[in-house]
Amino acid sequence: MREGGAEQNVAATSVAGERVGVLRANQEFMLVASAEVAAGQRLFTIDGELTGTPSRYSLQVGWGLHLDLPDGCDEQEIMDRYFWRFMNHSCEPNARVVGRQVVAGRDIAPGEQITFHYNTTEHEMAEPFRCTCGTPSCAGVIAGYSKLDEQQREQLRPWLAEHLRAVPTEVDDHSAEVRP
Repeated sequence: MREGGAEQNVAATSVAGERVGVLRANQEFMLVASAEVAAGQRLFTIDGELTGTPSRYSLQVGWGLHLDLPDGCDEQEIMDRYFWRFMNHSCEPNARVVGRQVVAGRDIAPGEQITFHYNTTEHEMAEPFRCTCGTPSCAGVIAGYSKLDEQQREQLRPWLAEHLRAVPTEVDDHSAEVRP
């Protein structure tokens, strides 16, 4: 498959009973809609092992509480059961995390990547990174809710996970280390 002059290797896996599938293009995985999804519609439930230790791929679901893969998962189990790990970040996401449910924040077309804003669930990122989403409102560095100023926090308020809604308004003034 060629897109924009670049060669792509594409592989897709559908997730039984869900409105999503995992797509691999150019050595990167992403979660995409396999059918049209209306705004407000539940996409899927996030499953995983609860842990107190955040990782690059975990999802914060409460104070000091993260969901991650159990040890010993093979690639097929990750694709079939833990596909949520392939949800990428966007500063203008089309989905949000509500408890352990992923809900469409707007209408999503078939084949469109499912994204959420990592700062809406993570108080502090285990591995901050430079965002390359390319949207007009791109934040530049994604380091977690604790690293946002008051205006940035207010912009994300409608999308916030419940555990971040109660966070005090003072901003952590520690700079974030960013991985290349």
